Amino acid sequence: MPSETIKLTAKFELKEIPEGLDDLFSTYREIVNYLITYAYKSNITSFKRLKKETYKELREKYPQLPSHYIYTACQMATSIYKSYTNVAKKAHGFNHEMN
Repeated sequence: MPSETIKLTAKFELKEIPEGLDDLFSTYREIVNYLITYAYKSNITSFKRLKKETYKELREKYPQLPSHYIYTACQMATSIYKSYTNVAKKAHGFNHEMN
């Protein structure tokens, strides 16, 4: 019997923003933006390769963050860059067919 992956999401609202949360989100956004730029400049669409090439540097730069933040930022950046390249390829192919 084939296995199936199910992802669950939850929506919630905070009555008060915990202290430091804005800084954490800002730092995480900074990391993801750095990783997307790195992936773009190096043409990296592989999560493993992006993590391999950037993880040590980011752990040294952000030692206060749990390691899984860097890991998930690499996953997110790879996903965003792959999506971008797929859209760019489709757009290029579409425009090519129109000309």
